[in-house]
Amino acid sequence: MRTEDLLLTWDPLGYGAGSYGPEFDEIMMALTYVDSPEQLTEVIHRTLLEAFDACPPEAEIFEMAQRLLASSSCQL
Repeated sequence: MRTEDLLLTWDPLGYGAGSYGPEFDEIMMALTYVDSPEQLTEVIHRTLLEAFDACPPEAEIFEMAQRLLASSSCQL
């Protein structure tokens, strides 16, 4: 699955598809400079917390970070 599609189908806070446009853009940009799932987890956590004052459990964020990094490396 394409990286963008992974994000578009993810609804981390239950607000519905399409509710995370700017936040997902920021996460996609982070994929160009992060080197590990731990770093991406931090970016996702910070981004969602700043935008919505809420975020899913860290384990869920970490799992998505791993999937996003794996997907983005396959697209090279």
